[in-house]
Amino acid sequence: MAKRTAVPKAKSSPNELIAVAFSKDGQLLASARPDKEQVQFDLKPEQLRYSRVFVFPEPPGGIEGITLARAERLQAYEPAIRLGPNNQLDISRIPQQLIRKWLWTRCCARGRVTKRFLIDGAWQDMPVCNAIVHICEVDPILIVLPRIPDRVIERLRDVLLERIPIPFPDPIPDPPPFIEQLPPLPPPNPFANRIQTIARPLGGVQEASASLARQAIELPQEVRIELQHANATRTRNLIAENIGIFRPYLCLWPWFWPWLYRCDEITTVRTDFNGRFEACFWRQIFEEKADLYFWVEYEIDGVPTTVYRPSIPCNTYWDYECGSEVEIRVSDERIPFGCQQPIPGQIAWVKTIGWGAHISRIEQAFGAGILQQGRIFRTVGLTDYATGGLSHGLGNQKVRPFARNLRFIVQFGSGFPSSSVTHYRWSYRKTHNDKLVPASASEQAWTPLDQRNISKPYTVEVTSGSITTFDTKYFPLGPFTIGSVNAYKIPPVSPKGPDVGNDPTAEWDQNTMTMAIDSDSLKGDGLYEFKLEFFNASGVRQNVADTVNQVSNPANLGQSQPAGSEFLLPASEDGFKPFRMKVRIDNQKSTALIYNVQVDGAYSSTECGFVRYKDKGTSDVNFRFRASHPNDFATFNFNVVRGNSSDPLSNADTGGMTGASTSNYALSAAGLYQNGVNVGYLLGTCPDKAAFAEHLYVNGLHTNGTSILDDFDASALAAFALEPE
Repeated sequence: MAKRTAVPKAKSSPNELIAVAFSKDGQLLASARPDKEQVQFDLKPEQLRYSRVFVFPEPPGGIEGITLARAERLQAYEPAIRLGPNNQLDISRIPQQLIRKWLWTRCCARGRVTKRFLIDGAWQDMPVCNAIVHICEVDPILIVLPRIPDRVIERLRDVLLERIPIPFPDPIPDPPPFIEQLPPLPPPNPFANRIQTIARPLGGVQEASASLARQAIELPQEVRIELQHANATRTRNLIAENIGIFRPYLCLWPWFWPWLYRCDEITTVRTDFNGRFEACFWRQIFEEKADLYFWVEYEIDGVPTTVYRPSIPCNTYWDYECGSEVEIRVSDERIPFGCQQPIPGQIAWVKTIGWGAHISRIEQAFGAGILQQGRIFRTVGLTDYATGGLSHGLGNQKVRPFARNLRFIVQFGSGFPSSSVTHYRWSYRKTHNDKLVPASASEQAWTPLDQRNISKPYTVEVTSGSITTFDTKYFPLGPFTIGSVNAYKIPPVSPKGPDVGNDPTAEWDQNTMTMAIDSDSLKGDGLYEFKLEFFNASGVRQNVADTVNQVSNPANLGQSQPAGSEFLLPASEDGFKPFRMKVRIDNQKSTALIYNVQVDGAYSSTECGFVRYKDKGTSDVNFRFRASHPNDFATFNFNVVRGNSSDPLSNADTGGMTGASTSNYALSAAGLYQNGVNVGYLLGTCPDKAAFAEHLYVNGLHTNGTSILDDFDASALAAFALEPE
């Protein structure tokens, strides 16, 4: 294999020519500087003969990171590959009009990344800091179209014609056999022909996509007629000439996307504490305006994870104006609230379980409860995380238990680690079982959480030319044996120093995952207490001021406040009064069962579902189902539907929280919900017989603090048919 030529570093002038050679599959093979009117690469003749060569003035930022797609977009000279006696290429035929375009200008892309949070009942857009924004350039249509096979262009023409109103009768050819692979086309509607009004993405969703789906393509009359009879070559030209009109509709047809859209990454940049980003790159002054596409990563558990990557066709900033603001709204539930700037002093701000369940919004009063469906529902240890959308009177109530894997998130102030406090440790005890009956004495003994390996991730920048990438590294927190205990290091406020990354570009989240717990490995479901203690470098437990332990202000989650007595162990139990929080653990699933209906003493058959009634005026259908959870950590909805009718059968429907009767259904001692509904009411407009479907969904309320855990849900489906005797 031929040796690759290193990218030249020194330049004699800002616009000195550079030549690059690519393989047909886009691999950069070599680069070289022309000598007079010739260029010679360190490549074997058989390798160079099948390559593609581009000559252009080297941009001020250099060519590191250059790709074949980028070279194709430049005002570059691509010579025919005819090798001289010494394998040199003649570049003396560069057109003069091309040389006149060889000027460079700088283009800067800038914008802001936000996420919408519900704060005290109002939605607010908060900045997402330390997100990694990838900036890509989409190939211009003039480059893409010639590469598309004729059969695809002809199919695209046919699909476009289906959306273009033709004002005179003309038979449309039968669709090809693969029409079923395309999404159904909505009916036409008038549409304004300006891509700029609809092609700006907001949070990965087109603002006008809903209305666009019902709009027709408006073209000049002569273009409509010509497109109807155009061959593949002319269709290409018509699409290119009218791309501003066609582009919004192309984003509706995913089948064509692999042919029409290719994206080439320009650079990567990180957002600041205001969620803002900016990056500059060089373009030739006579190039078409850049078509830019943005996607976003965020470090989740130390791994850069894609949190925003919408489709390229519907979310590209076409003809991007250099320096204009780009608004990116992400919605990934794993992105935490707010940007965490360093906080001064010796503070341990215990923020959340997971990335969303704020400690200050976990009920700590043992006797707390809410009145729900005629009974008191106990709420100690439960959270109101993501309850704003709950129905049945549970909106914004503390009703969710914790399950599965839990992460304790803490932000340490800049005063830690100190000379006297260098390490921390979490411990737990079970105080009550799942029915809130006191646990045994052995279960109430404190057990240290000191075996799980914990590391704090950080990133460093790696720059190659105009391309910046990020490498993730890890700072081990422990456990480390210090004296007679196992404990974890308190991380410093910055990873830039020699004790961590020793790199000026090193960054990490000020929040620290201090412990990860598999709640299934604890001592069964129930109410738990978790406490946080501090140690010096010798493993001696340290007493800290009460104000060291802090939680979020429930009214302003971006601020901390002293934890207060409800989050501290009383001095009568521990003179150090360490931080303590109560958490309800439940890993039990819901149940959903529908039993055969009963009419006039007879049950519907299991296989066929038929049941007969005597008189539709007096006969009732007795519905029976089981919607339950061992500790009532679930809601349910039960619906009955007649045939394909949209007629609501509200007397047969119900919903609520498990464990108590609802307005329509009584909960029996056997745990069954039961209700009798008149046959005539169910039949409605049907004369004497009809078929029905019953659907039951039980929604478990469980969370790990980052997301709602749907695997605790249950559902059931049944059907029956009524007919007269």
